[in-house]
Amino acid sequence: MKGSISEFELGIIRSRMYDAARSKAKRGELRISVPIGYTWDRRVGLGLDPDRRLQEVIRLVFQKFRELGSARQVLLWMTSQNIHFPYPSNGRTLTSFEWRAIRYRNVISILKNSFYAGVYAYGKSETHASIVDGRARKSYGHHKPMDAWEVFIKDHHEGYISWVEYERNQALLAGNNYGRVGDTKSGRGGRALLGGLICCARCGRRLSVAYTGRNTLPVYRCDKLNVPPGQRRHCFSFGGKRIDGIVAAEILRAVAPMAIEAAEEAERMLRDEDQDRRRIAELELQQAQYEASLAERRYAACDPDNRLITAQLEKAWEARCSV
Repeated sequence: MKGSISEFELGIIRSRMYDAARSKAKRGELRISVPIGYTWDRRVGLGLDPDRRLQEVIRLVFQKFRELGSARQVLLWMTSQNIHFPYPSNGRTLTSFEWRAIRYRNVISILKNSFYAGVYAYGKSETHASIVDGRARKSYGHHKPMDAWEVFIKDHHEGYISWVEYERNQALLAGNNYGRVGDTKSGRGGRALLGGLICCARCGRRLSVAYTGRNTLPVYRCDKLNVPPGQRRHCFSFGGKRIDGIVAAEILRAVAPMAIEAAEEAERMLRDEDQDRRRIAELELQQAQYEASLAERRYAACDPDNRLITAQLEKAWEARCSV
């Protein structure tokens, strides 16, 4: 009897704790885990990370996505410019970082996280329960749609982008998804100019591209789905060299009156890119100089007779100076 009552009391206490957390989250006061670029402070509260280099890298991701319109192109540009991304040193807490090569998941996590748009959200995932071999099994971390989130507070904190830009980014990312039906398809490389952009006038399916011959000339074709063996798998097909040439000529003819403006705009974009690279390089240099100076001060403050410590500090100082 006492054991049953104790279990019942523990259930009530747990339920009250969850209710208190939900009530605090509805006011936007519950301290949830924040992404890279934000910090919780006991006196100041939630705010941007004071590290300028970290802020500039996150803003650069949004800026390049605004210009290029593709998360993959943002990754390729930042990789080509040798721009690094911060990773937590211990893999969890956001107190110290290691700067390593950026990955695709880093770009996607920044672009898809509504926290960067100033939104405080709670209850974005749910638990699913099922019966397996007569026993209850629970699985966690199932994401819910945005309209089903328990708490959704706009303009809760300072954001890196606005909510309007966040919605526009999500629509663009969804449109770039190659497997989604009905949306504009993103290019997947190759020499074909109209890959993923034209549809069949008979069935409405989007034309695929195949490359044939020694010169790998593009061929546009409409592929039939679920065709039995022995039957023709293509609705129709045609060579892409001629149509690509016609479309390219029309594009050049359309932009010819704006050639001077286009050249000036291209020059401005190159200047902006150069300024972005220079700003990131200056911040990296400042951090490297600080770390080298810190290692030097630690070595100078240590007792020279304590070789067990000074030897390690000397190695750390030499490593920082060589970076």
